[in-house]
Amino acid sequence: MEFIRRTIWQMMEEIAQKNPDHHALIHSETGVRTNYSLLVWEIERAAKGFIKAGILGGDKVGLWAPNISEWIISFFALSRIGAVTVPVDPGAGREDLLFILEQSGCSAVIVATGVADDEYEESIIYVRDHIPALDNVFVIADEVHPEMQPWTEMTAMGEGLETDDLSKMEDAVRPEDTVAIMYTSGTTGKPKGVVLDHLGLINKSMFSTERQGVTREDRLCMFFPLFHMFGNTCIALAGLLRGATIVMPCKTFDPSMVIRSIHKEKCTAIYGSPSMLIALVDHPDFKKQKWSSLAKGIIGGSPCPMALMKRLVEDIGISDITVAYGITETSSWITMTHPDDPIDLRVSTIGTPLACNEVKIVDPDTGEDLPPETQGELCTRGFLMKEYYRMPAATAAVIDRDGWFHSGDLGEMDEKGYVKVTGRLKDVIVRDGLEINPVEIEEIIYKRPEVSEAQVFGVPDPEKGQEVAAWVKLKEGSKLSLIELAAHVIDYLDAEKLPQYFKIVSGFPMTRSGKVQKFKLAEMAQKEYAEE
Repeated sequence: MEFIRRTIWQMMEEIAQKNPDHHALIHSETGVRTNYSLLVWEIERAAKGFIKAGILGGDKVGLWAPNISEWIISFFALSRIGAVTVPVDPGAGREDLLFILEQSGCSAVIVATGVADDEYEESIIYVRDHIPALDNVFVIADEVHPEMQPWTEMTAMGEGLETDDLSKMEDAVRPEDTVAIMYTSGTTGKPKGVVLDHLGLINKSMFSTERQGVTREDRLCMFFPLFHMFGNTCIALAGLLRGATIVMPCKTFDPSMVIRSIHKEKCTAIYGSPSMLIALVDHPDFKKQKWSSLAKGIIGGSPCPMALMKRLVEDIGISDITVAYGITETSSWITMTHPDDPIDLRVSTIGTPLACNEVKIVDPDTGEDLPPETQGELCTRGFLMKEYYRMPAATAAVIDRDGWFHSGDLGEMDEKGYVKVTGRLKDVIVRDGLEINPVEIEEIIYKRPEVSEAQVFGVPDPEKGQEVAAWVKLKEGSKLSLIELAAHVIDYLDAEKLPQYFKIVSGFPMTRSGKVQKFKLAEMAQKEYAEE
């Protein structure tokens, strides 16, 4: 497959012309059902409305909304006129919203009532008071504050715009132009704005869907948040560029609604983090016969436990589901397993590099390339971000002079190109000088059938540097004592790596994109164990 040098709109327009009557978007909660012809019409109305409202090529526009069809329409419309989409977590508080809109230099923001009406209104008024350059607030709601503009009014404004005016803006857009600034999810601190272009998002989408075997006949179930790259690029954009159907069960993740939509809409592909998929298959409403249409998809975001993969592939029958590894800074996926890989490869590795990527393992101290089967830092090259927005030092810290992105993840690659992630440079626990990888201990804990999810992390210790804590969530109805858990780990692990602390918990602090925030676990544990 050759690299593609086109814009997102050029790709979308061609797909729509080939599949005008084919379903593009289905939203179960709102009842929206849109074919490609109607989707293009709605994108054009929005694009013209943005132009009439004064949005120009290069302008930054915040998008603060849950999973609704207008989110996708906005993204395509803004990309068509050369504007830049800045996605914001719909659950973000006013300070986080202010930080992202201000740091990115947004001149407008699109808002939907993802939070309580009065709460979102107060947040937007607060932000406008602090960002004088925020000229437009477009609100997707029936009633809006007098200083804000309804979405329906904005889209209607474009009806008088000449098609030539839209075409001129559209023709000025280049594949290398910035299309989005996506802020990192903040698992380790303050988010950074990742600047992405059309080239990166398109090529990663096309190469990844080729690996998965996605076609226009597929119906992709999308419950992952749209503000995150996994949602907006790896599922929504990737699926639409293949002419497939995107099925959104709900505005925010609701296992019951997802389970129901998969069955009703005969979804063929499912995408999510291990935590999300565990929440679905362990839910009381789950019945595997209602998932018989599912055949493929991606598990990403964190390592997939063997028990979960076996259940999905062997018991439920999602035979071609893959495991993928990607980072926002690399325009999404870096590596992916193959649909016909044996289960052990889909669990023990993150697959091989996509054809558009280069991957190597280097010594994190010297930067020297390492031979196969040797642990080091995973680096990649190919369709990377342009930069961290307005953060040149942070950009230089992760992309070297030869164009390699340094992921911060520890891994190794075998002779056949299969890559394993063995830990995170920042997550590696150092106790009395010994390096301990949390993933190794987590895999041992997952061997217990009672365990739903396990998180192993380091806790600051004044004498040893760090101590090891293992917190575990059990499956509903299961019982497992701390003594039994510790005895199980002792049976499989060397004494010098044994956790000092074990705890059974009801859940973990997470980002909206489904990643466990280990730094918060460490803060909670440090306070708890200090009090003890």
